[in-house]
Amino acid sequence: MCWLKKLKLTHPQEPPDLTATLASVSIQTVVQKWLEDWKVPAQFWSYWKNEGVIITVRNDISYPAMTYSGQDGKRHLDVQPAWLNPGVIAHEQAHNSYALLTAEQKAEFSAAYTPLKTADKLIAFLYQHNTYGLVSDVEGHAEVYRYLTQSMPKSLYPYYPRLLEVLL
Repeated sequence: MCWLKKLKLTHPQEPPDLTATLASVSIQTVVQKWLEDWKVPAQFWSYWKNEGVIITVRNDISYPAMTYSGQDGKRHLDVQPAWLNPGVIAHEQAHNSYALLTAEQKAEFSAAYTPLKTADKLIAFLYQHNTYGLVSDVEGHAEVYRYLTQSMPKSLYPYYPRLLEVLL
């Protein structure tokens, strides 16, 4: 168990900023920090900033953040001001990435990911500290990206379209 002491999450959780307001937050600044810190390949930045996802900071929602497909055919990400930070954006954008997968790819992800929950030391370490990713494979997909990113097993990279560079 001494290896557990040496493991650490690539991106530790940020606490909410309870002083944040609609006027005090900047979506552009937070998204840019996420793109840089999570090393999203530059060729996908335009998709995440302009084309693929509409991000709205809202006070009138009862949840910290969520993503969904809108009637406009685009993906949406709503977030409370207190929760607008790079880690929450990473988690929610992983949901948007997951939405790009086909049903077959989602099944392939589940088959690849399920044994890693216990077999991969870093994923097991994550779930010893934060069990939210065990709720479902969709949440696991987002939690692995949010906390581990490039430290996750390379075999999972293909299931994160427009988030990770897949070397073929």
